[in-house]
Amino acid sequence: MALLNPPEQRASMISIIVLYLAQCRDQCDEIPRIVDAISPPSLTDSPQKHQLDANRNLTSVIEIGLASRDGDRITLKPESTSAATKGTSAIATLIRQRVLSEDLNSAPWGSQAGARDLTNALAWFLTFDSTTAPARWEGDPPSARLLQEADFGARLSDDDDASGWPISNDTRWNAFQRWACSLGFAWRSPSGRLVPDPTPAMRDSIPSIFQSESTLDGLSFIATLGAQLPVLEYGAYRRFVEKYWNRPSDSREILSAATTDALSRLETGGHLVFENRADAPRVTRIDGSTFSHVSRDECDA
Repeated sequence: MALLNPPEQRASMISIIVLYLAQCRDQCDEIPRIVDAISPPSLTDSPQKHQLDANRNLTSVIEIGLASRDGDRITLKPESTSAATKGTSAIATLIRQRVLSEDLNSAPWGSQAGARDLTNALAWFLTFDSTTAPARWEGDPPSARLLQEADFGARLSDDDDASGWPISNDTRWNAFQRWACSLGFAWRSPSGRLVPDPTPAMRDSIPSIFQSESTLDGLSFIATLGAQLPVLEYGAYRRFVEKYWNRPSDSREILSAATTDALSRLETGGHLVFENRADAPRVTRIDGSTFSHVSRDECDA
């Protein structure tokens, strides 16, 4: 399994499959009926292509752990059923949790197995700000091809799966853009440019970060944020990518523009409160501002 290849895999189709199965008796159905239900042959001029898309996304539902398979029968897992009762936002959160899970991210560098291709790409992409992030696959900078060559060197092979790059070709770049937006790590500008922004994913993680606490010291907050969203600073998948790029080590000492901007949005939106306390270690953001403690806004708790 690789989430960026084949490119037909997408979170929106996975959500539709989860919603369909949640309405079935015992939350299970047979593969042909599922495919016909979500991609009726009579509604398209290319039924074979669209049903192939449905089959590939159904495979993803199983492989990322949202459902189980027994022969031709697919059964939704309890956590997926629970998410479906809460709506598409809860399903998107569950998909993000599964994509970021350890069991889907154990492959070595250069491998496309599990979710490693997508999480490597997210960890790399979220280090850029809105002006320096790749705007296209190749051509005039900033392009994903040139930026990856600068960070990781020349491609190791013409074989896509052995390229040593998080995003190895234009097809996977297109797939990555869809996944990044669906998982709450980016959005598209009016001109169509992909903007790195983990605000939605970070906002969803606030309850898990604080749990029963109302205030955390800054270092603990960032460490826990990285544990919840390991493609961000101090997260396991960000550290994994850092081992292979050609950047100075001091570039890891401050929060990236994407994380800095997201924290500002969460503060403006009334979700988080930041403060500097005397004689306390501080976290530095890329704009030079610091904080030693973070509180969850009481109105947002």
